[in-house]
Amino acid sequence: MASTAHPSSPSPLYARLHYLAQSHALPRDVDELLTIRHPSATHAWGHNHLVRNNAGLQDRMDNAAFAAHLASSGRYLTSPTENAKVHEITVDEHKRTAVVHMSYYLMAKGSSDDEVVENDLIWLLRFTEEAEQEVGGVDGVRIKESVEFIDASASARLGTLVRAANGGQEVGGDVRGGITLKE
Repeated sequence: MASTAHPSSPSPLYARLHYLAQSHALPRDVDELLTIRHPSATHAWGHNHLVRNNAGLQDRMDNAAFAAHLASSGRYLTSPTENAKVHEITVDEHKRTAVVHMSYYLMAKGSSDDEVVENDLIWLLRFTEEAEQEVGGVDGVRIKESVEFIDASASARLGTLVRAANGGQEVGGDVRGGITLKE
């Protein structure tokens, strides 16, 4: 019976996909996040039932809308010193996908409550194929799609804390994502 040998180090493509997934999960800033995404990349949310029943999760966003979403949510949320933790990244070179299991630790800005909510979520990332790349080779690979499977209960809790910190007012109409949910 033949044994399958595992390479001693990951392939250049695997290393690039893992790097992109890690960078997407823990970007230094929005500019870094946008540079690792293809110009035509999209962002969406999952789970189907949750998305279908919550208007704030129904948009499929291009990069500009995704950046605007991050900015609008940032008006309401803050993070303590440890704002995110990657639990695991699984890369499939053949399918050019990665799955990131991670947690964001978030608080409502202006809240008198010190409650930190762990939003335990999954990112599904799809990467460009060679023909879609602006630059050839492994260095030209970028993220072409992100789907964020949020923790609906944690997101709704954050929404409750945000509304309480803002005198019971709803979040702005430009806000998308989990904080639009209600407990």
